[in-house]
Amino acid sequence: METIGLFGGTFDPIHLGHLRAAAEVRRRTRLTRILFIPSYLPPHKAKGTAASPDDRLRMVELACRRRVGFEASGVGGCTGGAL
Repeated sequence: METIGLFGGTFDPIHLGHLRAAAEVRRRTRLTRILFIPSYLPPHKAKGTAASPDDRLRMVELACRRRVGFEASGVGGCTGGAL
C-alpha cells in the first residue's frame, strides 16, 4: 500500500531545512512519498511580498526532481508545468 505525506508551506524559497525535515519524516514513518504543496496565497505574508504561486511551485519542482519520494503538487492552487 502506498503511503503519502503532505507538506504544505509558502516555500519562498524552498530550502535545505524543508528537504531535510521531509526526508526525516519520510524515513521515520516509512512514507512512500511526500507531496510538497505550495500555498497559493500565504495567509501570513503581505500581499505582493511573496514570489508568484507558479514561481514557487517551479522552485519546489526543481528541488524535488532528483529526490526519490519527493514530488511537487499544484493542488494548493498553483498551476506549474509539471502537473
